[in-house]
Amino acid sequence: MSSLLLPTVYLGGCIAAMSAFSYVYRRATATQTVESWFPLNRQKEEYIALLNAEPAVPEFHLRTALLRRAMEAVRRLVQIQQEKPALQQLMKTGSIGDELWREFSAAEQEITAELQEIAMEANTFKENWGQTIFSTAAQMLEHEKQKQLQQEMKVMLEKETARKKREEEREAKEAKEQEAKEHERRLREAKKAEEELLKMEEQEKKAASKKK
Repeated sequence: MSSLLLPTVYLGGCIAAMSAFSYVYRRATATQTVESWFPLNRQKEEYIALLNAEPAVPEFHLRTALLRRAMEAVRRLVQIQQEKPALQQLMKTGSIGDELWREFSAAEQEITAELQEIAMEANTFKENWGQTIFSTAAQMLEHEKQKQLQQEMKVMLEKETARKKREEEREAKEAKEQEAKEHERRLREAKKAEEELLKMEEQEKKAASKKK
């Protein structure tokens, strides 16, 4: 019995070792080939830096930094939700490869883990804050979006006002130039008429002198 048990345990150990190696190899390969869907999460890095700062920073600054981190997480989550249906359709039609889908799936897993981590961090500051921090973050994102939209509209209005002013100045300049040209034309015509009149008078004088 023991003679059969030993090879079985050995074989099981080999299979487990091979499975572990395969898992690690796949993860290493995926890490090498899959690029990050999003850029570096600056808000997360700032929060971690403040959390580990020496001397310790006031809790207010940590809570503010965590809220900014939650805002970035919500923004990325919304982007993931918006892009997923289109990517799924492209994947079905074969318009994109497996590599792009792996990148997206990795980003989806990362944002899920990030949301969970933020909720856990929030609960360390205040009980059940993890249940409300994301709604607060979403409201602040919407406020920033509206503020940015208003700023963009203000810039557009300023550009349009400046454009109209330039157009009015151009039209006024053209009108002034046209008026000056018209004035010069009238002067030339008046001078020409005067010269023709003098010429006619001279001719009449010559004709009158010949008759005498």
